Amino acid sequence: MSVDEKALVRKLDMNLLPWICVCYLINYLDRTNIGNGYTLNNDKPGASMGESLGLDGTKYNFAVSIFFVPYVLMEFPSNIMLKYFSPSIWLGRIMITWGIVTMCTAAVSTYEGLVICRVFLGLAEAGFFPSALFYLCFWYKPSERASRMALFAASVSVAGAFGGLISTGISYMHDVGGLKGWQWLYIIEGAPAIIVGILVLFFMPNYPDSAKFLTEEEREFAVSRLGDGTPKSTDKHFDVQVALETIKDPWFWVFSIQYFLMTNSLNAFGYFNSVIISALGFKGPAAQALTIPPNVFGFIIIVSNSFHSDKTRERSRHILGGLALTSLGYLLLATVSNNIPVRYIGVLLIACTNSAVIPFIAHRTRTVSGSTATALATGGMIAIANIGGITAPFLFPSTASPTYSWGNWTVFAFLIASMGVTGLIWWKFGSGSEYELVEAKEEMDTTAVVAADEESAPEKATKKDSVPASA
Repeated sequence: MSVDEKALVRKLDMNLLPWICVCYLINYLDRTNIGNGYTLNNDKPGASMGESLGLDGTKYNFAVSIFFVPYVLMEFPSNIMLKYFSPSIWLGRIMITWGIVTMCTAAVSTYEGLVICRVFLGLAEAGFFPSALFYLCFWYKPSERASRMALFAASVSVAGAFGGLISTGISYMHDVGGLKGWQWLYIIEGAPAIIVGILVLFFMPNYPDSAKFLTEEEREFAVSRLGDGTPKSTDKHFDVQVALETIKDPWFWVFSIQYFLMTNSLNAFGYFNSVIISALGFKGPAAQALTIPPNVFGFIIIVSNSFHSDKTRERSRHILGGLALTSLGYLLLATVSNNIPVRYIGVLLIACTNSAVIPFIAHRTRTVSGSTATALATGGMIAIANIGGITAPFLFPSTASPTYSWGNWTVFAFLIASMGVTGLIWWKFGSGSEYELVEAKEEMDTTAVVAADEESAPEKATKKDSVPASA
């Protein structure tokens, strides 16, 4: 009995996507809740985390950025460790450790204590994002990845919406049990990571050839349909020669620069969404609630653009479209200072950065093949790009409130430069969604068919001419 590929892919989606989407939702919720905590209960004197811990000047910005120092350093080896230990063990370990650190943050009473917690949170969370993307590459063809990565990355928007919703509710828990609202925020948002992490350890599938939810015939087909370029469980854990070739390739650095230019926008929105909205004049529960619509809007745009990218098997135009939309948002925030509705529209638009990022990452994965190259091409690129997480917070110091003009202009310039790099990558690699070798073969097959038709055309014409008129 033959295996229906579409039915198989749907089966993969049902058994894989819920795991990584829920995990990333919790991941981003815990990483960026410092933004919600900073402004939570700011309508009550001394109640917000900013006032409780004395986060004046650039202290908040430093607390945000210090997270990325250990995070960047540990992202490089993370994908290799995933291959060595297995996805379920590595991702489960990451979740449990970051959940513990998040809950411990509730006990912080000084600025120095917050900085220490942020360092350990960076260590704990390091590698989750590139490891999850690498994990998807074991299961899906390059032309199928953008839509799956979109659902995964759109969890960021869901996390932002949930974060605003949860923060709105927790704002009414201030002084319950003698704890401030921001302390309850860390406790309530940290616990799910530990619970889900334990479930991941024992139940999340690792690779297609060992998936218990597939039949033996489906497992064989799930592996064979991916072709030669896709990373496999049987690949070497780490091939030194391939690793050196990958890192020496100038295009490794071009892709990394491109992602860095976009990452500044991701971090600016992730950590300063609530701060920018608060600067519009909104306080208390209203400020938290108004962080929800931008995340909902971002979710719709991210998923729509990425699904269309997979459907059309095209990447570069979709990247440029996402960049154009997001850069317009920063342009509005940089140039409009007194019109609150227009500035809020700008916030809606900058929530769409991942609509460019996801087709870009999917495009990158089709330019390399095998486990080691794919691990470094994604993990290394993301690690280098996340240096933007160290610099981006300082683009939005509290002294620049309420317009944050310098930060908005800077990110706008980065996105315009990113459009130029996208064009360069388009010129070099094309904008297709399949592995280069696969597309080359398809092009050769098409050329051969056309040539065969052209050769047979005179022969057909001769035969037609020789047919009697009476026929």
